[in-house]
Amino acid sequence: MGFPVILQVVGYQNSGKTTVITKLLKQLSQQRIKTAVIKHHGHEDTLDIQDSGKDTESHRNAGAFITGISSSGGTVFSMNHEMPLEKAIDIYKVLDIECVLIEGYKKIQYPRVLLCRNQSDSDLIIKSSEPVALISKEKLAADSSFPYFLRTEEDKWLKFLMDYIASRVNEERAYHETV
Repeated sequence: MGFPVILQVVGYQNSGKTTVITKLLKQLSQQRIKTAVIKHHGHEDTLDIQDSGKDTESHRNAGAFITGISSSGGTVFSMNHEMPLEKAIDIYKVLDIECVLIEGYKKIQYPRVLLCRNQSDSDLIIKSSEPVALISKEKLAADSSFPYFLRTEEDKWLKFLMDYIASRVNEERAYHETV
């Protein structure tokens, strides 16, 4: 697969995507796996960048395709255009990110964790070409050929996903050390 290792977390609204990603991020950080997140904002409204009246807003409004500000407290880039997912991943590659967690982008296929609230969400299973695991709030009648967890089995699904990511990251680290 190559660096970065990518895991997509998909589900309908209020299925727990952000919660799962946040729990994974805490574990990945403890394992010292350099992780980034790309979140799809599926709404038409403008994102709130919170730089109203600042130089970066002036630069963007004057026509800059992308603006950036950097200090010892951090770095922020912003743009008035949607960035294709592949381009965002390419940027993370340049930053030597080892793992990218993608929240959303249901129509784009990467190895993914499916989050179902109930049986009505099980169409995600049919629409997914690379499922890694299924986590649901309720017991589903779906017959899955991949690991299936209830949301309440957090210790089990978190361990499974961490093992999945860590093993791939360690393979990539070993490969890059020999090249």
